[in-house]
Amino acid sequence: MKYRFFDWAFLAIVLIAVLVLFAFFFERIPTQNNTLAMDWKAIWPSFRDGNLQYLPVIGGLRFPPWSVIPFLPLGFLSMQASWGILAGIGILILVISVPRVNSKIIYWLSIFLLVISFPALRNIADGNMENIVVGGVLLSIYGYDKKNVFALAAGILIATIKIQEVTLLLLVVAFYLFLTWHPGDYLKLGVILTGIIGLSLIYRGKDWLAAVFGQNYQQYTGSIIDISITAALKRLGFVPPSIIWLVWITILGCFLYIAWRSRPALSREKVGMLVAGSLLLAPYAAGNSVLSVLAIGIIPLFQANQLWGGFLIALIDLPFLWSKDMLFNYQAYYWTAIVLVTWISLAWRCIFTVIQEERCQGR
Repeated sequence: MKYRFFDWAFLAIVLIAVLVLFAFFFERIPTQNNTLAMDWKAIWPSFRDGNLQYLPVIGGLRFPPWSVIPFLPLGFLSMQASWGILAGIGILILVISVPRVNSKIIYWLSIFLLVISFPALRNIADGNMENIVVGGVLLSIYGYDKKNVFALAAGILIATIKIQEVTLLLLVVAFYLFLTWHPGDYLKLGVILTGIIGLSLIYRGKDWLAAVFGQNYQQYTGSIIDISITAALKRLGFVPPSIIWLVWITILGCFLYIAWRSRPALSREKVGMLVAGSLLLAPYAAGNSVLSVLAIGIIPLFQANQLWGGFLIALIDLPFLWSKDMLFNYQAYYWTAIVLVTWISLAWRCIFTVIQEERCQGR
């Protein structure tokens, strides 16, 4: 026990030292008159001096208060130093997110492909908080599998920093909890979540709702950066609303069928499917969120099937070769297509696994 304490203490010191180095390095990166840290430049003022504020800034903070309160200490640092800390935490989350497999080559290759991927580097460059969603989802999976109420509560609170990415996951988790957990445990979970979310809404709920449903947010819904399936089909201009609704309902119906057939396990591939489906069905989703689909669903798929998983990773990294004009005009369409293909791939994997398990039980 004594040695384990020193091991954890040493690990904590190393991680802190690494984050400090990230802060010093990013402090020296010029961010004036360029797009570096463009998301964090808009978000950081809302954390200044540890005081959460939803400022009327285009592209500013719209995350729910219960998810961002733990990050308020970043407001005591400079914009660039806090950007570096955020980048360091994000890389650490991505490394931890990669499942361990028997093949060390595949394991380290998975880490490498994830960390240097286009969405990962873009999130660092933009100063986006997408990596935090990945961490929250992973913690939720751990809490559910281990029947750990506090871990699941923390995971849900963190993952909902971008609610539009985890709506289907939350529905599935709630359903599975009623099937597998003791009533006292999921009631305890409900009390914890209600208490924390309720207090945070009392603290800044009114300002948050104004930021979410205000003018600055509405201009993004259906815009050229919106990757939801509804936005993509509407932008084409020739798809009838009835067809758009049919596509939307079809995706939802497939989700319900798979969630029912494959209950009550939460595999990484199933969770990746749920995140991809949530993005497709969301009222609004941005291209940064492709990182969650990659980290949660595609990387485990790559470890199981290097050919198809590698092909999807190659498609995700293809925008490295694009010009600025192509990125601006076609990136949203491209990410919608990638998320849709990934969702179909992971959904097929889930159903195929269920069918195999049923056949084995039948024998």
